[in-house]
Amino acid sequence: MEQASGRQLRKLAEQIKAMTFTVTATNPFAQAQICCGGVDTGQVDPATMESKLVPGLYLAGELLDVDGLRGGYNLQFAWSAGYLAGKSAGGGHTL
Repeated sequence: MEQASGRQLRKLAEQIKAMTFTVTATNPFAQAQICCGGVDTGQVDPATMESKLVPGLYLAGELLDVDGLRGGYNLQFAWSAGYLAGKSAGGGHTL
């Protein structure tokens, strides 16, 4: 297998960075990965996920206005926030 030279790699990188693409269509909303909007995170205690406006109300996942990159970031946030909210709502008890 032949190795590319530094010059060839730089040229390839320049060509890739110069590429442009035109979006011609999108998938339907039913196939959406995330939805924007939700409760402002400034209204939630990040240590417990409890609402600052409604004591005893715990929020997580898509209820919050949190958008991340695709690739599992939104799912990880939802799982982590859900765990924290559940633990906090249960008085700190874990299973």
